Amino acid sequence: MAEQTIKEMLKMIDAKISHIEDITADNRAIIIKLVKQGNDVVQFLKQIDIESDEQMAYEDTSFDVNVENTYPKQKIDKLKTLLDEFMDKKEELKEFEEELKKHKNELTPGQMGDA
Repeated sequence: MAEQTIKEMLKMIDAKISHIEDITADNRAIIIKLVKQGNDVVQFLKQIDIESDEQMAYEDTSFDVNVENTYPKQKIDKLKTLLDEFMDKKEELKEFEEELKKHKNELTPGQMGDA
């Protein structure tokens, strides 16, 4: 092989590795963001006082939590935005997880390959 061809191939491989590293960093950032959002949702749900099923059976069946009076509208809007973004990304992550499961036997931790 010509020396020029080898250099071009190495440059191409380097570009592919850089691309994979960028994708991995993006995926990691998304996962971190989703975990934080999930934690925010859990904290929000912990703060809502929900009556037990037994009490609800004896009382009126309509369930009304007046969230607006308990929490600032800005915080509620932020949580709604986080939840919407989480739901949007959830499907993408499911597809990614299924793809990883398909190729699980081909993956070696710490090893990188073609994109």
